[in-house]
Amino acid sequence: MDKKLMKYGIIVVAILFVIIIISLLFNSATGGTKLSYEKIEDKLVSAARRYVKNKSKSGIDILPESYLSDSSYISSDVLVSEGYLDDLSSYAKDDTMCVGGVNIYNAGDGNYNYVPSLTCGAYHETVKLVDVVLKDNDNGVTHGSGLYLKMNGKFATTENELNMINSDNFEYVFRGDDVNNYVKIDDNIWRIVSIDSSNNLLLIYNEHSQKSYAWDDKYNESINKYQGVNTFENNGLESTAYKALKEFRNGTLILMNKEKLSDKTNYLTVPMDLCVGKRSVDDKDISGKTECKTVLKDQFVGLLPAYSYMSASLDPNCDTITSKSCGNFNYLAQFNDYWWLLTANSENTNEAYAVSKKAVESNLCNYKGNIKPTIKLGGMALYEDGDGSKANPYTIKFYGE
Repeated sequence: MDKKLMKYGIIVVAILFVIIIISLLFNSATGGTKLSYEKIEDKLVSAARRYVKNKSKSGIDILPESYLSDSSYISSDVLVSEGYLDDLSSYAKDDTMCVGGVNIYNAGDGNYNYVPSLTCGAYHETVKLVDVVLKDNDNGVTHGSGLYLKMNGKFATTENELNMINSDNFEYVFRGDDVNNYVKIDDNIWRIVSIDSSNNLLLIYNEHSQKSYAWDDKYNESINKYQGVNTFENNGLESTAYKALKEFRNGTLILMNKEKLSDKTNYLTVPMDLCVGKRSVDDKDISGKTECKTVLKDQFVGLLPAYSYMSASLDPNCDTITSKSCGNFNYLAQFNDYWWLLTANSENTNEAYAVSKKAVESNLCNYKGNIKPTIKLGGMALYEDGDGSKANPYTIKFYGE
């Protein structure tokens, strides 16, 4: 090798060595490598996992007992004081004070969802999906397609009503035929139907089961035929549709395009009460009062009740569930298939309601229709990306175990 080149090589190596030493000294003096806020959140979750694991080895159980239990919270102060984490502010690129912690939710079946929260001055605050959805939809509208405030069973029609929530009985409902309410969890696409007063989001699967199912196909004693009994569930006796939904929950029901339920979904969902009351063809209630007279509690998957289908329509002539006007100005009528609702006909024990393209019909329970499941996404779900459009659906940061 040329002596001159060797000399230059030694000089370059020496310079690099000096740069590395200076960098290490700088990082030591300033609390280490500065991280993005997302990386700090990752660090919080990682520290919380190690903390829980080590406490468990010592016989101390930090985790919530069941999916009905409140979440367990571990503050960053605890993680710092016990040596699992440096002070959060030392990781931040900006000269700002950071505080945070981790909520741990029991997701059932031995699964736990770790959800970080981080606030760094005016620079960053962990963002929840529900907050983005509300903001993107102007915290509610009073005309046109969009997100509507529904309070005590009635929709807000003025700005004053929209800005004055004076009841615990309220929710936000997507209405109209042009709404940005798409959510993507892995390969599964969902639509946001509504947001309840606890900030949980009701989602309906955008596709459907690959196989068609009867709502029910049991022998009906009152008509002496195998046309099904239109009770969704009674003291452990389950309809065919309910059994199919349980398969969906455990991942054995095959969906359209051979998809299966994303494993992440079970970490993100919370239990919900299903309104399984029956309604007559002439019933004009859209508050849910009719269907919610009978409730199946603490369910992780369901079907859409009739009043929710009616509520999604902006047509004032949608006054009964079988009114063809209910398919107007209604994004739920854009599903081009035949799918079952949760609600059965109170006048005929062998009939339930199904959406046939744009119209709802009361049909025999043993007819074959698609299963379009609903889930309730917990308000703790964190926003990752997207604007809710079909081309750019909302996505969720995932920290499940």
